[in-house]
Amino acid sequence: MKRYTHFIAGGFTAETGERIDSIDPANGQVWSQISRGTADDADRAMRAAHQAFRDREWQHASADDRAALLERVADYLAANWEALVEPEIRDNGKRITEVRAQFSGLHSWYRHFAAEARKIRVEPQNNNTNGAESETHFLPYGVVVAITPWNSPLMILTWKLGAALAAGNTVVVKPSELASASTLEFAAMLHDAGLPAGVLNVVTGYGHEVGEALVRHPLTRKVTFTGSDFGGRKVAAAAAAGVVPMTLELGGKSAQVVFADADIETTVNGVLSGIFLSNGQTCVAGSRLIVETPLKQALVSRIIDRAKALRLGDPMSPATQLGPLANEQHLAKVLRMIAQAKNDGAACLLDGTTITNDRAGFFVGPTIFDNVTHDMQLWREEVFGPVLAVTSFDTEDQAIALANDTDYGLAGGVWTSDPAKGTRVARRIDAGTVYVNHYRTVDPHAPIGGFKRSGYGRELGPDAVRDFLQAKSVWTGKAPVPDPFPE
Repeated sequence: MKRYTHFIAGGFTAETGERIDSIDPANGQVWSQISRGTADDADRAMRAAHQAFRDREWQHASADDRAALLERVADYLAANWEALVEPEIRDNGKRITEVRAQFSGLHSWYRHFAAEARKIRVEPQNNNTNGAESETHFLPYGVVVAITPWNSPLMILTWKLGAALAAGNTVVVKPSELASASTLEFAAMLHDAGLPAGVLNVVTGYGHEVGEALVRHPLTRKVTFTGSDFGGRKVAAAAAAGVVPMTLELGGKSAQVVFADADIETTVNGVLSGIFLSNGQTCVAGSRLIVETPLKQALVSRIIDRAKALRLGDPMSPATQLGPLANEQHLAKVLRMIAQAKNDGAACLLDGTTITNDRAGFFVGPTIFDNVTHDMQLWREEVFGPVLAVTSFDTEDQAIALANDTDYGLAGGVWTSDPAKGTRVARRIDAGTVYVNHYRTVDPHAPIGGFKRSGYGRELGPDAVRDFLQAKSVWTGKAPVPDPFPE
């Protein structure tokens, strides 16, 4: 059994204290253990990060120096990424096909942030003050606390870490206690690639124990969090106590709006990608299907046929199309929400719970409900699983009202053969990302973030690095200062 400890100041710590089991969701068996972090562990990691930030090697590194380091990291990842695949799959059950696709391109994100680092420059200001000039300097915050989820630990960490390092910060990561292994392996890999000791630290454990201690630590200068609405509220409250700025990317209840003129095969592929890839365990999951009435029966029938044919199995097998849910407590939540939808009167067209007793592990199959109304839990709350809620509309305004009838606003999709309609509807959907005749793509140039309860701030995009920088105005007098109190 693999036993992981915290990664602090460039190395794994000695084994002390209690441990947390990591369960392989494909078979329900313990495959590794991580350290159960304490406030003392959080303090050691924060102090290591602060010391690294103050070290001359890092503090006085230029943007070009940091870019060169990120490129060395990218080179190392390009050669060694395959070693990270199995730990992540064993932790969260994501299919090997998806994980390999993510990790084989992980290096490209660090090359992108290296290029962004080189853009950091002092910017002259146009001011109207006679006798003085001013300019804007962009400076790192210091120690950044990054809290990451269990569904895509390394990809989401990369969005945070690449930008934070490009800006010149140091980082302490608290991964989910349900999926920490790949993050720990990754930290050691980056240290081998040449990242200075203490620039990246990882402390594992529970949010209310070590996570809160990190957020409330007096050396914390910024927090970036990806996770649930509930977790985000708690982290935001803790950060607010110390007036620490935050970036929050939380849950979603994204709508796929399909008009009758949409290409049905393209739409089916987009809907399947949105809700059944990663078992619906993505914040942008297109979990609400809103279809114009004339197309509804044909579209839903086609989606059901395709969903029935998906192959469930071992996530380590390339033949598997749908793996297990990530952990047992999440499986229980998804099953409760499916049962509640049935009790609320939604029509279950495809029931994925029928396979849960037939195999080991935390499996649930594709599940589709029709006639879901706006007052049902299934319409209002995030399932984070392979469960699709279907309803219909008759007018464009009705479609938009249904799409926006949610407390969340992370993503959405619009499917139509009319480009003008697609653009018009996309503009009216209250979400941070809207796809037209497309779904679920991410790119370092495109910002990600939510409206409403889906969070605030943005990751990626043109301002990703600047989000980890503080602006400072520097004024320089160009003429003698006059007497402020003339006779």
